[in-house]
Amino acid sequence: MRLFLSILFLFFLLPAKAASITELFGDGVFGTQWGDKIEAVGSKLPNSTKESIGDIVWLELKDSKEILGVPRDNQKVHFSFDAEKRLNGVAVYYNADDYSVLLNKLNTLFGEYTQVAGNKTALQWKSSDFVLTLYFATVGINTNSVFSIGYYGITKPDANKEDLGF
Repeated sequence: MRLFLSILFLFFLLPAKAASITELFGDGVFGTQWGDKIEAVGSKLPNSTKESIGDIVWLELKDSKEILGVPRDNQKVHFSFDAEKRLNGVAVYYNADDYSVLLNKLNTLFGEYTQVAGNKTALQWKSSDFVLTLYFATVGINTNSVFSIGYYGITKPDANKEDLGF
């Protein structure tokens, strides 16, 4: 019995394997799935609004949901789409002074980051199909800390030079 309890005790002392980026975000976020069409995402997020600049379209949701353990007060979440209008990214906005807390949390979860060339405050964690980025964004006179998830595993559309105009 003593041997059994000793083995059981050691089992609980073993370090837990941290979840990878793909394990955490591979099936989507906020009830959506990567590759969902914009209409499907909009129906899953009925409080979102559709925004656009030219042909670039995104959904914007304002909420106060705590994300990554950091409180947010009426901040934006942007859902971005590729040229085929398939979900390929999410950006979560925070107050500017949340940057250091977010950096600490992301380092704890995903380890070492790489710095984006030419921008000392833009940091990235990469896996096979994902790029997580922490950066500052200035809109008008407001600066926010932003955590974004970019997904690059969506099946690429068929294309040929003629269709692309070459």
